[in-house]
Amino acid sequence: MDSQHQFPIEHGFRMRGAGMSRIDVFSDVVFAFSLVLLAVSLTVPKNFQAVHEGALGFVTFAICFAMVLGGWFSHYVFFRRYGLHDRFTVVLNCGLLFVILFCVYPLKVLYSTIFGYLFRNDFSARFAAAIQLMGMLVLYALGFATVFFLIAALYWNAWRRRESLALNGVERLLTVSSIVDALGLAAIGLIACLAALIFPSGWALYSAALYLLLIPWKALNALYFGRKARTLRKLVAAPIL
Repeated sequence: MDSQHQFPIEHGFRMRGAGMSRIDVFSDVVFAFSLVLLAVSLTVPKNFQAVHEGALGFVTFAICFAMVLGGWFSHYVFFRRYGLHDRFTVVLNCGLLFVILFCVYPLKVLYSTIFGYLFRNDFSARFAAAIQLMGMLVLYALGFATVFFLIAALYWNAWRRRESLALNGVERLLTVSSIVDALGLAAIGLIACLAALIFPSGWALYSAALYLLLIPWKALNALYFGRKARTLRKLVAAPIL
């Protein structure tokens, strides 16, 4: 039997990286360490008032946790699908892990500043937060764009090796879909960065609303390529007369 048919299949894609590799282990350790960095920065409340004031900190932690977890899941899906361990993949993966670790504290500070700006009653503190917010939004947007450019590069490398990986038609289509999706997300990050630079400091916060474009972009990408993938599967499954 052809070894290609022995791979487990998930959502129409053969999982070539079903086994754990040293890259997977190292990457999981880095993602876990980034979550630890988020957790240890939380202050332990000593009374009910501190618990009340720390509620925003908990919300900030939850958002940051979800975003790091989203990066881990994208990483997990890529290495499950392709199981690549070539030098270029290792370099891109190391760059991706570096950016994620670098962005952990700026990410937490960004959301702490946003919530402080929105919910503080001290207007002088809000003004100071607004001044700081622009720089944090720019830094986060650049990190966000870099992460997804690196993810797009990982998928492009898989596309470049499509013959050696023996990708079938559906798998090639899904690979292109992943490249387009990651490039679109990176473009949204660059647009948000530009908006944070252009808007006055008091309005910089509204550039964060541009990240809501992630929802329609991912929905349109899934709809377009999902329809093409279903059509291709029907063509492959159709009997030859």
